[in-house]
Amino acid sequence: MNNEEIKTYEERPQRNKWNLILGILFIGYGSFRLYQKLQLPDSDNFGIFLAVGFILFGIYDLWKYFKG
Repeated sequence: MNNEEIKTYEERPQRNKWNLILGILFIGYGSFRLYQKLQLPDSDNFGIFLAVGFILFGIYDLWKYFKG
């Protein structure tokens, strides 16, 4: 095997664990708030957009984490 094919621990891209943690939390909180807002008969549009924003930001954080 060639030495260039073997990647050591130092050469691997470091992943920020906060992106993973915050991504999961944002998706969970946004989903919970979206569920609550959609169960009300007279829900406000701002709350729905804010909940969707939390979900999208969580997806973006997870994408940053898995991208490396």
